[in-house]
Amino acid sequence: MDLNKVFTDLKNNFPNLKIYQNHPLAQYTTVKIGGPADIFINTQNSEEFLDVLKYLKQAEATIFEEHSSQGVLPQGSGTAKNSLQGENLTTVLGNGSNVLISDSGIRGIVIKNDSQKVDLLPENKVKVSSGTQLSYLINFTLDHNLVGLEEFAYIPSTVGGAIAGNIHGVNKINFSKFVESVEKYDDFIISAILNLKSGDSAPAKAQVQEIIQKKAAVQSMNSLGSVFKNIPNQDPTGMIIDQKLNLKGYSIGGAQISPKHANFIINNGSATAKDYLALINLIQSQMQTKFGFQFELEIKLLGNF
Repeated sequence: MDLNKVFTDLKNNFPNLKIYQNHPLAQYTTVKIGGPADIFINTQNSEEFLDVLKYLKQAEATIFEEHSSQGVLPQGSGTAKNSLQGENLTTVLGNGSNVLISDSGIRGIVIKNDSQKVDLLPENKVKVSSGTQLSYLINFTLDHNLVGLEEFAYIPSTVGGAIAGNIHGVNKINFSKFVESVEKYDDFIISAILNLKSGDSAPAKAQVQEIIQKKAAVQSMNSLGSVFKNIPNQDPTGMIIDQKLNLKGYSIGGAQISPKHANFIINNGSATAKDYLALINLIQSQMQTKFGFQFELEIKLLGNF
């Protein structure tokens, strides 16, 4: 695929959007790690986001048809339905809070979805765009005396990420409990309607502050959140890494297993994805040696590792 041509076509069709080539991605992640995207697009609302996705879908279909007519398929294109997901022609970033981006970056197109809008609907419902920061949504709904989302405080996610990952709050309630419907395009989340409850927001706001204070004491924001999932009916993963593997505080390069919480790996300022992954592999290796199994990753790896 001629990415220079794709870039030129995008610039011509979307002259008002921020579109760059070879654009660094570290700044768009909470851990501040990651190489460049071949093409980077920043959309500011759901309309722009959807328009770009539709354009890229059509562009890829055109490329596929051109190669098919010549008896040659683009590398990685098993079928026409490979679409935006097949070889990751298009990757969407929300808050970048649970993705480790390779030092070599992400090939193809990366869209930073900054669509942030919340509309009040009848019957205590809201329509929210997928790029909306969860913290903004929580504050907005509480300001309008709609309660329920407070237990998701201090989770650095967009609404799209919260839905895709079906995150849980401090009381282990999943985000899907509040989701009535989801608008998607080619598996990408555009917006959602959430079903909340009317109530006194004062105690809910107090709970938000309490959650933030407690989590801030142990969960570093210069990280990607929990690296591994907890194992059902076992000690918390952080406790296992700390007390059974004795790796809490261990460093490789600029990456460190957090001294506050051993299921977090932090960037001390100069960490690379290679450093970060080396710590993951160290933990997995020791788990395999000592206990005969490995943790399941909570974070996602993007790019070539």
